[in-house]
Amino acid sequence: PDVPAHRISALTGRGVEKLLPSMNIAIDAYQKRVPTKKVNDVIRLAQQSQPAPAGGRVLYATQGATDPPTFTLFANRDLPDHYLRYLDRSLRDAFDFGPTPLKLRVRKRSE
Repeated sequence: PDVPAHRISALTGRGVEKLLPSMNIAIDAYQKRVPTKKVNDVIRLAQQSQPAPAGGRVLYATQGATDPPTFTLFANRDLPDHYLRYLDRSLRDAFDFGPTPLKLRVRKRSE
């Protein structure tokens, strides 16, 4: 729902001027780097609001890469898909990633 749709015409060129600003916003979000402390703050608040089922808990999180933004979550056990979607939304909202795809990798404590 956050993806902007632009109506343009290749024949007349109408609406083409809207593409470049949208592309710049998308590229900025795709290459955005977030400090580890801020990532952990958001994850901690998300877990306080809605704890993971079955005693799952993210112990530490960091952004390991950009293009696309990739976050590694160090957890005490596997986290269910629906909880990962919740954490994805929390990160997306906190750092204004918009429609940019995010990758979340979970590493269990024993790894």
